[in-house]
Amino acid sequence: MISDPGTRARQTASLLLNLAVAVLSAVGTVLSYAHNGAAMLRFYTVDSNLFAMLACLVYAVFLLRQLTGGKPVPVWAAMAKYMAVCCLGVTFVVVVAVLAPMYGLQGYRMMLFSGDMLYHHFLCPVLAALSFFLFDRVPLPARRAARIALLPTALYAAVLVLLNLTKAVVGPYPFLMVYRQPVWASCLWCGLILGGAYGLARLLARRRA
Repeated sequence: MISDPGTRARQTASLLLNLAVAVLSAVGTVLSYAHNGAAMLRFYTVDSNLFAMLACLVYAVFLLRQLTGGKPVPVWAAMAKYMAVCCLGVTFVVVVAVLAPMYGLQGYRMMLFSGDMLYHHFLCPVLAALSFFLFDRVPLPARRAARIALLPTALYAAVLVLLNLTKAVVGPYPFLMVYRQPVWASCLWCGLILGGAYGLARLLARRRA
């Protein structure tokens, strides 16, 4: 059992936030499924939120075990939570910096505060980041952790680019429509997003080092 009141309060807050992310991600996924069916899985947003839902739920289970029995959270569970926060961070940054501006001022209201996007684009990324920065206390090796955290984004990009090349899938994001833009533009987008994802992962890991 953990006797220090400050530590218990921090871990309890983390537990509640992780459970909140899991529940809100599930709500957003139900709403997304109602509109898109299984095709929702082509969206990085949905995939990253499903990953976050599972990672935060697992992390919460180990936090509960720590609160009741004193056993520490396994490093692999902390790593999964960190990877999920990185993926949600990529979602949030791409929405704010790339997708919302394409629709003008209304884009931010639509992309951040309407329908399933309220949960997947705003609430889950913000709450996951808050729990990670304020309450998680598992140190991570910044460089190695960032390389591992980049894998889900790189895998998604590789699969979706291939599906777009074969025209099995259209988009779902404009920068993935490789057959509609010059090769240099596709390479530039790839470099910007993967480079940005890696930089964000390094920054997040250094905050926990």
